[in-house]
Amino acid sequence: MPELPEVETVRRTLAAEIPGRRIEQVEVFLPKVARPGSEELAEGLKGKRFRLPGRRGKYLILPLEPGGVLVVHLR
Repeated sequence: MPELPEVETVRRTLAAEIPGRRIEQVEVFLPKVARPGSEELAEGLKGKRFRLPGRRGKYLILPLEPGGVLVVHLR
């Protein structure tokens, strides 16, 4: 399990790389943890753009345009 400084390092790296990038394809590797279901998640994310990422504890918060948030735990 990643420690907090590792999560912050990933957030900073993503902040330099992903704002404005569009999601073209989604592949869910662990469908049981996808909320809503993996198919709905994949379809809902396609075409959205990333905004500046944040962090709450050990969770990465990836805001999306035109709306929504992707919450990621690095496990």
